[in-house]
This record gives sequence, structure tokens and C-alpha cells, in this order.
Amino acid sequence: MKKTLKYIFLFLFICSMVHAQKMVALTFDDGPDSSYTEILLDILKKENVKATFFVLGDKVKKFPEITKRIDAEGHLIGNHSRAHKNFTEYTDSTSVLKDIDFVDSVLYATIGKRTHYFRPPYGAIREDQKPVIQNNGHELAWWTLSPRDWNVKKITAENILDTVKIHLHNRAVILLHSKDVSGNKEDYPFWDNTIKALPKVIHYLRKKGYNFVTFDKVIPKIGGDAQFLEKELRGRKDIVFYGGFEEGFNTDYWKKKWGIKWTMRAEKAKIIPNAFMGGRSLRVDYPKGGLGPSGTGVQFPIVLRDMPGVKEGYYHEAYLRYYVKFEDGFDFRKGGKLPGLMGGGNSWTRSGGIQPNGKNGWTMRFMWVDSGKIVVYAYVPKSKNGKWGGKLWGQGIDCGFKAKTGKWICIEQYINVGTPDKDDGKLKVWINGIQKININDMRFWTVKNDSGKIGGVYFSTFHGGNAQDWSPRNDSFIQFDGFVIAKKRIGPYEKRNIK
Repeated sequence: MKKTLKYIFLFLFICSMVHAQKMVALTFDDGPDSSYTEILLDILKKENVKATFFVLGDKVKKFPEITKRIDAEGHLIGNHSRAHKNFTEYTDSTSVLKDIDFVDSVLYATIGKRTHYFRPPYGAIREDQKPVIQNNGHELAWWTLSPRDWNVKKITAENILDTVKIHLHNRAVILLHSKDVSGNKEDYPFWDNTIKALPKVIHYLRKKGYNFVTFDKVIPKIGGDAQFLEKELRGRKDIVFYGGFEEGFNTDYWKKKWGIKWTMRAEKAKIIPNAFMGGRSLRVDYPKGGLGPSGTGVQFPIVLRDMPGVKEGYYHEAYLRYYVKFEDGFDFRKGGKLPGLMGGGNSWTRSGGIQPNGKNGWTMRFMWVDSGKIVVYAYVPKSKNGKWGGKLWGQGIDCGFKAKTGKWICIEQYINVGTPDKDDGKLKVWINGIQKININDMRFWTVKNDSGKIGGVYFSTFHGGNAQDWSPRNDSFIQFDGFVIAKKRIGPYEKRNIK
């Protein structure tokens, strides 16, 4: 009997843990107003649900007591602009900051708190405005699920619930509105689709085992472009880093979020619109006649320990995935470098003939050689079995794949650093989902320290070689996108054709 009870309690505990992992954030835009917001607050209070309200500054000033009630009842408050102006109409950064700062000032005067989240009206914002807002201390607060409740003449309470049912996912951010969006009561009837739908939505989410949290709790605690994490990866707990360049490149904000210690030629690379994941890619240039990291490509280390929000800075094993496209006309020449995982500490210095000694880290970048053949370019300590490491200028490990220009290639790399002073480290590589390398007898460290563990990605790409016959004979370009570091294999983004 005792043994049976033990298993019952264990089962209930496991169920409770699974239940606790599922979360959803209800968010309400455009309030507060004189009546609609309070009705929603009454429902949330009755259901014991905490939500997030993205408020308008002019309305906070007009209805301070309702704003105070939102805060007093434990809801999170975010910035939604002064009066719902489309930010793309602003022509200068001063106007952008003036609008956002007005809301922050009114909120601080009303509730004595500052907000660090900004949701652009209509979700409309120009790329050049993002770093301005982010460097001002505000995270951009998007959503992942919108029932379009603002369309009051067409979207009913049943439509709202149906949309939630169809598109629900773990860590969903649901966009609703905290005002009667039909307009002035004198001119329009009181539309209550959201009010009618809210209790039904709450009950459905509870039935499905979801916990209600505020927006700040549902954001994945990962480095990089966390807000733009691929849909297929959003519910996973093993994602450590995501980078797709949606939040910009070579700004102070980007450097902080990606844990960048330094850059070389970053000002030469450009973010370009693209039909690939997230709609933006990094385009790197390799000028005609350029040679080495100072003359072609771009260099920077992505350091996990320096990323805000990342719980662990070092890993015993990890997977890396990214996409690369050699544009049409790319001159492979004799070869060049591509990004790959690296050890902790200052492991990026383990290159250029500077050898790892088992105590000071390692790098495992990729290379293209011989007109596009892909190899792993290994700077690792020499293994006792004599097979790996110890090569003055690095060791090329053939991936059995030749890249073609004009096509996206999915590169995946797995490393397990194994045991210090033993040849039991692992390296696996997949290209376009097909395994190309499976090695189980490498050495990554001789003593146990953080430098021997996985510490990030060495984003290193250039033509070279140490002689001019490595340099491109014409201006060449590579695009990069979809960087992921995870504790489990990521796999290709299969819904996207690799073209």
C-alpha cells in the first residue's frame, strides 16, 4: 500500500511539474478608459489572473485611478505610446524618445514605477528606430497570437476563442484590447466582444493546463533575438541562444544582447531584407583582393557568459545550428573561414597558429576549401591517440559536402567536451539534415576549467590563408541567418525550402 501511494504521489508531482511549465501571457492594449478597462479588471480579479496592460500616456493622465488599480492588483504595465501614433511617421529619433519618455514620466508620477517594455502601436516601427528605443532601456514587446478583437464589427467573442484554440502554444503572448475599440459611445454602440470572450478564454486555457503570467515572465530567457525565436522552437526549454539579426546588428544594444566582446569589420556587414526566417539576414562582404580577417568578412565572438538573462555561461555539450548562403558569383578561391562553436574564456585566441594546450580553450570553426568543400577547422589539444589536434595551423576534418552558390545551407554542429585528459570528446556534424561527421575520440581539455567547456560561437569568416592566392578575384558575398545554440539537436527549419 505504501509503495502504491509513493508512485501515486510521484505521478502527481510529475504532472504538476508538467503543468507548471505551460504558461501564457494575456496582454491588453490601448487603455485605460472610463469603463471597459475596469470591467476587464473585474473579470481578471474574479478569475485570479495576472495580465499585462500596454497603456497610452494621455489616457494614464486622464484616468490615473484606473492606472493605479491596474498596478495595485498585480498586473504589469507597459508603454504603448502617448496617443497611439504610428511611429513610422516620426522622421527623427528625438520625436520617438519624446513620445516614449512622456508615457514613462506620466506612469512614474502615477504609480511610482518605470516600465522597460514598449509595444509599438499597430506593431509598426522602422528598423532604424529599434536601436534608438532599445538603447533607451526599453525591450520591444511583441505578441505571438492575435484574435483581432479590435475588428469589433466582424470578430465575435466566439471568433476570439476559436483563434486562441487554433493557434495556442506554450509561452504564447495573446494580444487583446482594454478599451471599447468601436470609438466614442455617443457615436457607436458598446461593443463587448472581448469582455464576453475573456472568461471563456481563461477557462479554456486553464482546462489545457496553462498558467497565467505577466509578459516579463513569458519571454524566453535566452540571449540574442529572443523575441523572434522561430515558432517551432518557442515551446522548448533547451534553447540557450537565438540569433537572426531581427533586432539589429553592430549597435550597442546588439553587442549587449549577443555578448559581443569585440568586432572586426562589423561596420562593413549589412542587414538586408530577405524571405528567409524573420525576414532579415546578415550580408557579409569579401572585397576583391582582400585577405585575412582585416581585409574580408567579419569577426566577433558570441560569448554566453556575457549575455543578460542567460543562466549558464558554459556547457559540457551543446548543439549549434545556422544557415549560410554563398551568393551567386562568390569566389571560393582556395578557402576561408565560417562560424563554429568555441570553448570558454578567451577561446577565440586559439587560432592563427596559437595552439590550445588543454587549459586555455579551443575553437571548432568551419571552412570552405577547394571551390566550396566544407570542413571543420579544428583547433583542439592534441589527443593521445594521435588522430586529432596539435596541428600548427589547425586541422581540417572533411564534411563530405560541397557548397553551391545561390542556395541556403543548414549547418549543425554538436560537441561534447568529454572528460578532462581523455580522448572521449565528441564531434558531430549535419548538413541539410544529413549527418556527415560522427567522431567520439577527440580531446578538448586536460584540466577541468571553464575554458575547456563550450562558451559560445566564434563568428569568424574571411578569405585566408596567408598568401594572396587565397583572396577573392571579385567582390563576393555570403548571407547568414538562424543561429541557435541548444542543449538538444535543433534540426533544419524544415518548413522553409533551402534555396
